[in-house]
Amino acid sequence: MITGYNTDVRHNEVVFHVQTEDKGTSNPYIESLVYVGGQVLASKRASYAEMVGEGKEKDILALMDHQHRTMIAAIRHGKLDAKLAEL
Repeated sequence: MITGYNTDVRHNEVVFHVQTEDKGTSNPYIESLVYVGGQVLASKRASYAEMVGEGKEKDILALMDHQHRTMIAAIRHGKLDAKLAEL
């Protein structure tokens, strides 16, 4: 079972840390956080409550992977640059 992903992404000489984790079936959310210098810059949560108990573990893993990659793509495409400037 994969409980999460951690990836460092360098963009415009800034290192962003992307952390995505499964909160578990008792709290069925996939949560992604983007950190810069220890501060949370962005977050995203997706529920998978409808998948619990249906044997869709592969679908949950795919959701987690997709959300993690989406956050990384947002960084690489500059979508978090304005939020970074606010820090």
